[in-house]
Amino acid sequence: MRTLMIFLAMLSVSISAAAQPGLRALPPAVQLPQDGAAAAATQRPVILFFTLPGCSYCRIVRHDYLIPMMRGLREDEQPLIREVSVTGERELTGFDGQRLTEAALARRYKIAMTPTLLLVNSNGEPLAEPLMGGDHPDYVALLNRMIAEASQKMGGKRVRLRSSERRE
Repeated sequence: MRTLMIFLAMLSVSISAAAQPGLRALPPAVQLPQDGAAAAATQRPVILFFTLPGCSYCRIVRHDYLIPMMRGLREDEQPLIREVSVTGERELTGFDGQRLTEAALARRYKIAMTPTLLLVNSNGEPLAEPLMGGDHPDYVALLNRMIAEASQKMGGKRVRLRSSERRE
């Protein structure tokens, strides 16, 4: 019983830590039909973040832009960001309900470089041109414009990116 209580306490701490400023990872793409349903209900796009293991620019986009964007926001305010490894063999369910690997999803969207951000609607259809590349001076402005365009197409309210104050 004591072991179970310790496990539950540790689980609770790790879950709450994921929603707090110490957030270090983005949710992976697992059940895209569920993400699509959430996107439709909230009229917000799903942001697919295509990465490559060891990619330094992917790390910059993840830790300097996307994770800070989620900090301090209630769950219902957070953008629906899902990370996808372009070489990943982990299986997920695509927007069409079919099982495929992360790499197959990247091929389906013709992702040629990392990092790439692609905003899609509830059916997985692209809403804006992808944002490719990493740390350049207008990244926040480009991403904000992309989110605004995609949100407008879905009829929802705009989600603004917060600029980070420091790199992690």
